[in-house]
Amino acid sequence: MGRDKALLPWHGRTLIEHIVASLKEVSDDVLVTTGAEKRYGDLLDVSIFADEIPHKGPMGGLYTGLRHARYEYSFAVACDMPLLEKTILDLLKRELDDSVKLVVPQVRARRVPTLAIYHRECLSVIELLLAQGRSSLQALIDSVPAKTIPEAQLREIDPELRSFINVNTLRDWGKLVSS
Repeated sequence: MGRDKALLPWHGRTLIEHIVASLKEVSDDVLVTTGAEKRYGDLLDVSIFADEIPHKGPMGGLYTGLRHARYEYSFAVACDMPLLEKTILDLLKRELDDSVKLVVPQVRARRVPTLAIYHRECLSVIELLLAQGRSSLQALIDSVPAKTIPEAQLREIDPELRSFINVNTLRDWGKLVSS
C-alpha cells in the first residue's frame, strides 16, 4: 500500500483507533502489537507492544499479544477490518469450548486467522513453528485443535460478510470509503 494502513482515516479517527474502540466494547484487556517498532503511543490509551520476535509478520504479533494478554483466550483482530461487527465477535466467543485452542471463521473457502480467538497454549506451538522457519498463521491453525466457523453460519449474522472486508491496497481503500 505504500503507507501504514493503521493510520488511514476512518470516520474522524484512524483505523487503529476505530478497531481499538470496537474491541473495548467487548473486552477490558485490549492491547496492540505493532511489528518490529513500538508505534501509536500518541493515539491509543491501551498497552502497546513491539513484536517480541520481530520480522515474523502476524505470527510475531500474535505471539506477543498472547504473551501479554490477561486471559487464557484472546481475540486477534487485524487493524484493517473497519466494518467488523460485534455480532461476529460474539459468535466466535459462543463457539468456544474446552476442546479447542482456536476458533477461526472461514470465508470464501479460506480461514481468516486475523479475526479469530486463540488460547494462550498456542504460544508453545508458535515457538515450535517459528523454530522450524514457519511463520504462517495457516500452519498454526493446522497445528492446534481448532474449530472452523463455516461461511453459511457467518452469513446468518453478517449476510454480506462486511466484517471480513479488509484493506490491502489503495484501490481497496477507495472502494471502502466510497461505499
